[in-house]
Amino acid sequence: MRTFVFMASLLLNVTAYAEYPAGDEILKKIDENMASDTRIITSRMIIHGRRSTRTVESKTWAQGDLKAYTEYLAPQREKGTKMLKLEDRLWMYSPTTDRIIQISGHMLRQSVMGSDLSYEDMMEDPRLSEIYDANVTKTDTLNERPCWV
Repeated sequence: MRTFVFMASLLLNVTAYAEYPAGDEILKKIDENMASDTRIITSRMIIHGRRSTRTVESKTWAQGDLKAYTEYLAPQREKGTKMLKLEDRLWMYSPTTDRIIQISGHMLRQSVMGSDLSYEDMMEDPRLSEIYDANVTKTDTLNERPCWV
């Protein structure tokens, strides 16, 4: 009898785990959903400084993860600043100085527009499946939709 109860509980546990997809499978689907051949992104970054809060708006045109062009739209003092990324190289054009500079070496670790984001962070576009190991532990509901945790 004990053997039967043990086998039945083992079978129920295996069946319960079979309901969950593999965590790596979910990450791969997210990566596929996030990646595209070309994309246009309009973004707003809110920067909370010691004295004030400011908002930087930009528009980015990207092709794969090797080519990207960004133009800053606001605030007025950043408007017209442009950045070009080609593979692992990055250039920035500043309309106030009318100069193009290549950002490389230690400059890649500098802050983008006074934020906590570095140029190096901005250039990286790793796939989630490459940097995370995921495990699904349970099901839950979010906004009345089933999800995995």
